[in-house]
This record gives sequence, C-alpha cells and structure tokens, in this order.
Amino acid sequence: MEQSDPGRALLGHNTIQDFIKLSKLLSDNRYTVLKPNTLDLVAVLLLAAAINEELFFDVVAWGEHTQLASKATFSRRKDYLEGIGVIYEENVRAPYGRPKIRLMLNADRFREVFKIDELRVE
Repeated sequence: MEQSDPGRALLGHNTIQDFIKLSKLLSDNRYTVLKPNTLDLVAVLLLAAAINEELFFDVVAWGEHTQLASKATFSRRKDYLEGIGVIYEENVRAPYGRPKIRLMLNADRFREVFKIDELRVE
C-alpha cells in the first residue's frame, strides 16, 4: 500500500506547474543581476505561489517538507520580493489564531522587472 505525500496537498496543481515554468524561464543569467543568490528556487516558488494566491504558511510548509529551504529563508526571500514590489501580502482572517498571509502578485511590476508577459497573471 502506497503512502500519500502530505506535502503534495499543500500547494495547488497550478502553483506547481507555474513553479516549473518559472524555474525554466528565470534560469537565464540576466536575472542574477537583481541580487546574488536571491532569485533562487525559493524566490521562484514564492512568485509561483503569488501568481496563484497561495497562503504563505502553506508554501513554507511545502518547502520545509520537500527540504527546499527553512522558514527563515522563505521569510528573507519574501521580504526581498516585497521590497522590489513584485509581490505583496493580504491578511486572511482565520477562525482562530493569528491571521494568515496570502501572497499576491503585482503583475505590472512583475512584467517590468522580469520582462515576462506570457504567464497567466491577473
């Protein structure tokens, strides 16, 4: 009997597809000019998550489960992407506990910074 992968359910199918697509598109050397070691797979995953309006908590949980990076690394990359205006946060009320953070994409700024028009962004 196969065990299901709990990390797989945390992110939507479209987010994973966009992560793969962005990984290929942003692997070009011209994007390393932004800041050394900042446009890595963690940043690409955060961009894909923002395109699909995922919860930051779910992205971090998936990234830790797949051993992509630590919570601190995700937080630093998110802060950097917010700093250049590519993504922003939206608070989502939770029935209990702290509000959750939904990642949102600033589509115009994304196109301006990365010169990519072919993504399905709103």
